[in-house]
Amino acid sequence: MKNSLITDEFDHKWIHASASVPQKSQYLMIVMHGRGDSLDSFTTIKNELKIPEMNYLLLNAPRAYDDGFTWYAFEPRQRLGILKSRKKILKLLEELALLGWSSDRIFLYGFSQGALMSCDLAMFAPQAFAGIVAISGYIYFFEQWKKDLKAAAFRTPWLVTHGFQDDLLPIAETRAQIKKLQSVGLPITWKEFLKEHEIDLNIETNFIRKWVKSHMKTQKKSQVRFPLYQISSSNSKQRSKSF
Repeated sequence: MKNSLITDEFDHKWIHASASVPQKSQYLMIVMHGRGDSLDSFTTIKNELKIPEMNYLLLNAPRAYDDGFTWYAFEPRQRLGILKSRKKILKLLEELALLGWSSDRIFLYGFSQGALMSCDLAMFAPQAFAGIVAISGYIYFFEQWKKDLKAAAFRTPWLVTHGFQDDLLPIAETRAQIKKLQSVGLPITWKEFLKEHEIDLNIETNFIRKWVKSHMKTQKKSQVRFPLYQISSSNSKQRSKSF
């Protein structure tokens, strides 16, 4: 598997897995930031998640916004922007496949806007992923979303996390959206934390690490239990200026 891209769709940065891990045991995590942010906020993700087998591909969203980038515009142009970003990421996935990265060894990881894009890809990409991690985001429901759901969506494990104190994206709205997706059978783990619109680098990140490792083929399936609620610590990190 190679870690070089020829695409000009995204500004990007690779962070490699630990040198001691053989290629056959390696995974790739595609990391997508929130509105107004950039890949620079995630350059420490390897040290935070502490998963030796994981490579990270950090992406900048396609459009400039404030001091960073955005995956899509506000309404009424939100739908079009999501579709354009989806198309670009699907093209990226095709190139990654040519480089040896099969989708069952790829995790999607997104915060806020990036979380929406991760969920959108899980729903509508033709291939199943090793898993998606969607943090402090929400779902955009297209008119015929049930009809357009891909069969692969039901084979991709989802982890969706959110904060009780999120004042940008109120938890009640996202919670209801996730229940809507669970009602059609999508395999979603929903986790709530005592945090704001941010990534908690203590309890939340530890939970994400355990969940990701439990869905890696090279790991023995652990008997980790994921309780419905868990209180996060104050060791958090703001990742986005907006949603």
